[in-house]
Amino acid sequence: MPAPAFDQIDVVLCEDSRTIALCGYVDDVMWMQSFDALPMPIDEDNINHDEWRAAARPDGWRLMG
Repeated sequence: MPAPAFDQIDVVLCEDSRTIALCGYVDDVMWMQSFDALPMPIDEDNINHDEWRAAARPDGWRLMG
């Protein structure tokens, strides 16, 4: 099933500071994809949320139960 057009996409830095999770929401249903094993840890203040949203792969979304 392809991912829908999202109402909102949150960009989340995971605890390891080397993984970015994207959480897309539509009608109270969450879809998720992640980018892991970044070459260097990053700081929350240095995340460009728009760039990460633009990096989302159309076929990379997983429906979260």
